[in-house]
Amino acid sequence: MIQWYPGHMAKALREVSEKVRLVDVVMIVLDARVPASSLNPEIVKLVNNKKVLIVLNKRDKADNSQTALWKKYYETKNYQVVTVNSKDNSDVKKILAGVKELMVEKRAKDALKGLKPRPIKTMIIGIPNAGKSTIINGLVHKKVATVGDKPGVTKNQQWIRINQVLELLDTPGILWPKFENQEIASNLAVTGAIKDEIVDVYELGKYSLNFYLTYYKNELVNRYELKDTELEIDAIYHKIALKNGLYRNDKTIDFDRVSLLILNDIRSGRLGKITLDRYRNE
Repeated sequence: MIQWYPGHMAKALREVSEKVRLVDVVMIVLDARVPASSLNPEIVKLVNNKKVLIVLNKRDKADNSQTALWKKYYETKNYQVVTVNSKDNSDVKKILAGVKELMVEKRAKDALKGLKPRPIKTMIIGIPNAGKSTIINGLVHKKVATVGDKPGVTKNQQWIRINQVLELLDTPGILWPKFENQEIASNLAVTGAIKDEIVDVYELGKYSLNFYLTYYKNELVNRYELKDTELEIDAIYHKIALKNGLYRNDKTIDFDRVSLLILNDIRSGRLGKITLDRYRNE
């Protein structure tokens, strides 16, 4: 069973529930590789009455066709949606445009009342390692939020003045107390939203390989130079261990190190563009 809900996340969720009333727009950052698994149901409840911009981040690492389907899906749920690579400045501009678009009607009404436009107060929220800090730094054009490739880097909330138009409340990555099923938990762990230290990386590695064999076999074959006779979990582990010298002192395969290599290849994009949440038209 995979579960990770440290105390700072429970505290962060309480603070979000207190401060969400202060903002005009809530920006929910999802990982485009897990566009369903990365949507925190606790956050959905809290922002029910707010204008919401869904940011499908890391599109550069996600399956393009699946991202397009998930974008349409969330739009049918009446969300405004942008797909971005947070390291691409032109993409980051789409986020600012999306926030402004959500406020057009309200600003027009304020103008009719003779009210001067004030900065749009926006809350940015999402699971750990979804790329919130990189988005913030891209919006403000300098490093104001700490970026890390591991979950749990941001621990506290802070207001950040982006420009004359936008003020942003940065929040820590928040998971929820209990996952609906372990597939969601595994998908989050594969993409790095859950710390490797608390999961069984060998089980996660096998889960990942089974997924690739089902949906992205060519990427797996090309990356690890697999033959037709090597398309089974044990054979793949043996091939990777042999190629990279990943053995224990007793000359047996170090399954954890091989698993971490596989997971790092997935997270870095070296194993191709993938989407773990497969869109199903219901």
